[in-house]
Amino acid sequence: MPPKKLFLASVLFFVLVTLPLIGSVGASLELWSQTYGGTGGDVAYSLVVTSDGGFALAGVSTSFGGFWLVKTDSYGNMQWNKTYGGGTARSLIQTSDGGFAIAGVSSSFDGLWLVKTDADGNMMWNRTYSEGSKWDTYSLVVTSDGGFAIAGVSSSGGAVSADFLLVKTDNQGNMEWSRTYGGKSNDHAYSLVQTSDGGYALAGRTYSFDVGQGDFWLVKTDAEGNMLWNRTYGGKNIR
Repeated sequence: MPPKKLFLASVLFFVLVTLPLIGSVGASLELWSQTYGGTGGDVAYSLVVTSDGGFALAGVSTSFGGFWLVKTDSYGNMQWNKTYGGGTARSLIQTSDGGFAIAGVSSSFDGLWLVKTDADGNMMWNRTYSEGSKWDTYSLVVTSDGGFAIAGVSSSGGAVSADFLLVKTDNQGNMEWSRTYGGKSNDHAYSLVQTSDGGYALAGRTYSFDVGQGDFWLVKTDAEGNMLWNRTYGGKNIR
């Protein structure tokens, strides 16, 4: 039996948990589903399982304004929600103190915004980063030294190309350094990990080094963000 179709009057935060049915390939049993939002458009871009077995979702809410963080129990029942100014939250992690770090884009200026909260979602501090270019973000990680690393896109807008962007901060969000990687066309980083040698790997899409309509691009750096090597993956029919 196929999963139930859910039709929503507006774009809402949405969580669906399924369980595979034994002996039924491709089928699933819906355990529960929950929606979160108001009369406007509300979109979740990042989801984590929390240390208490619940969930946290981050994104943007036009119903309530700006960055939106929702905390639920293990069944998706909302425990609390918080908004933090204008902008869009793109990546969420839970930190070792039980709080959360959220990276996104501020609507007040063309730059990145990093928000740190306590375990109840109360803002502890926030930092913005731009350095004169339009910066966008898609991925956030806690680094081995307790700081943060953010990956995304650096662009001056218009016809000027965009590059992979990597920003490194300390544990209070103060920027330690930033690096860009790219060519003459548009290159966008969407995912980031820290590697066992203390460096970083960034993955995304390149139009500078592609052979078709854009290719996968993997960039490996050292601990200071200096590129060690890069690889492209794709073909002429990749779209």
